[in-house]
Amino acid sequence: DAVAATRDKSEMRRRFDLAGVPQPRFRTVGGDAAPFADDVIDAAIEIGYPVVVKPIGLAGSRGVIRADDDVDAVAAFERINRLLDTLPGESRTLLVESFVGGPEVAVEGLLVGGDFSCLAIFDKPDPLEGPFFEETIYVTPSRHRVDDQALIIDAVARAAAALGLTEGPVHGEARLGTEPGTVAVLEVAARTI
Repeated sequence: DAVAATRDKSEMRRRFDLAGVPQPRFRTVGGDAAPFADDVIDAAIEIGYPVVVKPIGLAGSRGVIRADDDVDAVAAFERINRLLDTLPGESRTLLVESFVGGPEVAVEGLLVGGDFSCLAIFDKPDPLEGPFFEETIYVTPSRHRVDDQALIIDAVARAAAALGLTEGPVHGEARLGTEPGTVAVLEVAARTI
């Protein structure tokens, strides 16, 4: 159940929300039926631009697109649908979430009996501002302040617990907010980098 939740970004967001894990504001669009472009626009307007539009089931930043306005939101919707057309059986449900500015990091950890141990924090020195979020360079050890690193580790550990993960590898993605002392968990996976 916990691992399945890591593969469904809408379920992941729901569990993070229930546990109070810091994350972007979000709306899920679609569900039983594929969403329409207007659904994406409505969610984006409710959240406030800029937003990130993404399919709920893909990994490795596939189909993750920033939209700064209604025109961008429609273009992201159409591009994601073309991608999903090549992946029969993949959910058409989309996640629309607020874009969180600030530096992005990856966290590698290990859970043993529910206890999270951080193995490494990787800085992503390339500015990941969109419209696409390609995985590029990872640098370790992290150059972020020790207090910020502790904040990141705590947030990823809380996110893993919120999902119900208790054993094995954890790969987390997070952003340090532009306000000091803030972090947002973007996702957690039950795998290594």
